[in-house]
Amino acid sequence: MPFCLHMDYSCPSCRATIGMDDINVSTDLALCRVCGKTFSFSAIAGGSVAEGPDLAAPPAGAWFEQLPDGFRVGASTRSWMALFLVPFACVWSGISLTGIYGKQITSGQLDIGSSIFGLPFLIGTFFLVGMCLMTVAGKTEITRSGDRLSLFSGVGPIGWTRNYQWSDFSNVREDSRRNGINWNRQGQIAVLLEGKRRAAFGSMWNEERRYFVLSALRKMLRDSNGVHSATIALPRFR
Repeated sequence: MPFCLHMDYSCPSCRATIGMDDINVSTDLALCRVCGKTFSFSAIAGGSVAEGPDLAAPPAGAWFEQLPDGFRVGASTRSWMALFLVPFACVWSGISLTGIYGKQITSGQLDIGSSIFGLPFLIGTFFLVGMCLMTVAGKTEITRSGDRLSLFSGVGPIGWTRNYQWSDFSNVREDSRRNGINWNRQGQIAVLLEGKRRAAFGSMWNEERRYFVLSALRKMLRDSNGVHSATIALPRFR
């Protein structure tokens, strides 16, 4: 049934009236200028809303677990890019570091100038090794326990953890504007949680894993807030 665009629609979050110029039927998005949130227009208008993937049947390399006071969702960052990245790191780092520091080690003499010159290569080696480990055995995982939200990226128990409050977030979407290295063919795309704070992650996931985690977070936010959170980048409204 087509939607009638001659009636008033209200924001499900702040109940303000959404103007017709802020509704984009082709992308199924509506923007509330008062609270700044975006929503599915079909949901506001009473149409059907896509349910997303089954959280009990995640794609390969992704997972979802319901916890007593929260949930755990994440995905592996393993990628076929490791077949190129690992050999490249070995050759690049081996040649550069051996040429700069190898002679100093074998001769037992320290060359301050060469050592300083080699620092960028040494830092680059640490970066490449980290990227290699992430493409071989890394993961990014989001865990909610009560109002605490933890974002972990690393290999096994070793990695970087960022802590937030779950209540600080009201929306989740894809963000293609962030800079960084991404090894899939979808461009530099991350998952972005936003509200009182912003948290971006998952730029190393492939499209299927990213979509699963994004859909899971959308459902968890919807269950918590009672509203539908937009999951795609904000289009340009007139």
